[in-house]
Amino acid sequence: MDLLVIGGGINGLGIAADAAARGLSVVLAERGDFGGATTSASSRLIHGGLRYLQYGELRLVAESLRERGILLRQRPHLVRPLRLLVPAYQGLPPAGWKVGLGLRTYDLLARDPAFPPSEHLPLAETLAREPGLEREGLTGGHVYSDGQIEFPERLCVELAREIAAAGGQALNYSRVAGLRTTGGRVTGAVLRDSLTGAEREIETRLVINAAGPWVDVVNALLPKPPQRLVGGTWGSHVALPSRPDGPRGALYTAARKDGRPIFFLPWDERLLVGTTDVPFTGNPDELRVQSWEVEYLLGEVNRLFPGCGYDEGDVQLTTIGIRPLPASRRRAAAITRRHFVVDHAGDGAAGLASIVGGKLTTYRSLAEDAVDWALKALGRAHLPSPTRAIGSHEGVEAAALAAGRELGLAENVAQRLFRLYGGAVPEVLEPARRERSLAAELAPGSRAIGAEVVHAVRVERARTVDDVLRRRLMLLPASDEIREAVRRVAAEHSLPLAAREPRTDVDRAVG
Repeated sequence: MDLLVIGGGINGLGIAADAAARGLSVVLAERGDFGGATTSASSRLIHGGLRYLQYGELRLVAESLRERGILLRQRPHLVRPLRLLVPAYQGLPPAGWKVGLGLRTYDLLARDPAFPPSEHLPLAETLAREPGLEREGLTGGHVYSDGQIEFPERLCVELAREIAAAGGQALNYSRVAGLRTTGGRVTGAVLRDSLTGAEREIETRLVINAAGPWVDVVNALLPKPPQRLVGGTWGSHVALPSRPDGPRGALYTAARKDGRPIFFLPWDERLLVGTTDVPFTGNPDELRVQSWEVEYLLGEVNRLFPGCGYDEGDVQLTTIGIRPLPASRRRAAAITRRHFVVDHAGDGAAGLASIVGGKLTTYRSLAEDAVDWALKALGRAHLPSPTRAIGSHEGVEAAALAAGRELGLAENVAQRLFRLYGGAVPEVLEPARRERSLAAELAPGSRAIGAEVVHAVRVERARTVDDVLRRRLMLLPASDEIREAVRRVAAEHSLPLAAREPRTDVDRAVG
């Protein structure tokens, strides 16, 4: 085998998909489910990184804006343009003139017709856009464009399928229990199934460690571990019910309490608020959302939208994850979000590279760089990455909706299916064509149907009930009724599903 990729978040999956597309024999090993950790805890934005401009990261912003456009055009069912408001308050950050200057630079770097340029809004237009805003000191605002991917977990599943379609293997619940070395070179690994405990050994010419916050944990399996690479920061979000006096659209501002950038985002018919940014050097497995974080995030939304009155009882969901940033003594916000491919030949582990940094938006270009390294390390001729290709999506949505109508699905059910599966909707509905009961909703008003459960297990490698609910059907959080419906469909169709995954990174209890 040419390449083992460790880590099934967005970066690892992107690397393995690019490697398989360029003809390498590749296996990806993820200790949990695809996209179940850092990726699922993101702010779910496909963005250029407006605030990176203040740190002089022009190349990173230009790369991010380019990748934003590529991803929008490659996955239009998952990614859509989003207009964000930056309200301006007298004497409070961010200063309006700085925002305006930054946005002009942002627009010049982007030059993308899919994302309209920024605009300055006077006070009246700002309030017309967001009438619930705190009015004291409000002078106006700016609006600008970025992108949103409501469900990056679905992108991870799509990448896993692309790996398999190109001849590779994407294995979830496959923990790397050991790394094999011979003569100062990594030559293989021991993979242990996290659900069954079964082990297998594989031989490989190269290993790319894309384990995100667990990069150093994986490297600790070497006889002589290299120096620490990751000095991450953790970030948390809360999901809240939308309210009439709350945000009507997306906003980006500075938190009144500490100046930390904060987003208020429409998400899954709710409001997503985040994020915190706290240095973290402990065991990523022990991380939990803290009560002070919930209080902090609720305080910020209530301060900006005083009519909301959110309290802890309104929190429907929390997420927490660690940004796998380079180890640094700089303050958290100033640490670069660029990615690095670290070759460990000088550490006595030739054939191993670690991925440090990166962000959701730039996963594709990160993967391209990593596979370029692999080709060079293998002594292969350079092949251009095919992952920049856009392809045609004309008529895909119409075909997906038509497939739903053929089965008598309600329009909102069919639209939800397209939003999750894109052009794969006819494939998802195939079990329902054979057995019409699978076209029924799992629970009244859920808009999720039984055929999705069958597809999730048989095609998308879901192995637990939570895989189906959280990272295939995107039911967050799922009611007991829907959970039981998934179990019932699984039992009726002999689908092997474990009751619950070994650990979870979303919907944590506040503690």
